[in-house]
Amino acid sequence: MEIIPPPHYFRRALPHYHPNDAPYFVTYRLLHSISAIEQHRLNSLLKDVNSHEDQARYFKEFDFVLDAALHGPKYLARPDIMEIVKSGLNYAGEQWLDMIAYTIMPNHVHFVAGLKGDRTLSQIMQSLKGFTSRQANKILDQSGTAFWQPESYDRVVRDGRLGNTVFYILNNPVKAGLVNDWRDWPGNYLSPEFYGIETLGLKAR
Repeated sequence: MEIIPPPHYFRRALPHYHPNDAPYFVTYRLLHSISAIEQHRLNSLLKDVNSHEDQARYFKEFDFVLDAALHGPKYLARPDIMEIVKSGLNYAGEQWLDMIAYTIMPNHVHFVAGLKGDRTLSQIMQSLKGFTSRQANKILDQSGTAFWQPESYDRVVRDGRLGNTVFYILNNPVKAGLVNDWRDWPGNYLSPEFYGIETLGLKAR
């Protein structure tokens, strides 16, 4: 049975679905943060992504490879570059996004946010990645060099799944073995307007 894409859906290398009234879970990563062998394996899995469940299975594999961080640069672990990425996310949260939570990992970023204003998610990501890449490359003395992987991974957060998504984002550094408590990771952010954190298993020490 053929699955017909819903409105606001388009496909490049990754599937995208961009309605105007739902929060998004977005992941973007450094260039060359996945080896060619792993990328080939992931691309083979991507061919069978036709549903939310398929997309979740694909993302689990994709994020596992990023968390392992066995290949490529880990620039975002540097405090000075992490601060640039934070500044970009915080600015986007003031101007274009209702930022709910984010985490900056050594080689990738996750965030969950709604849109505000007239900009599309693609336009926001272009501005966000463009600004942070220019600033980071100045520090790395590699101006004019690509910093981020060109495409981002995004999916709509379905009704009833926002809490799970926030938990996943904030717990990502713990799952990757970087810290024992999500509050200890300097790249984590949670909006003070988000309620119900105690029910997610992310309690204060």
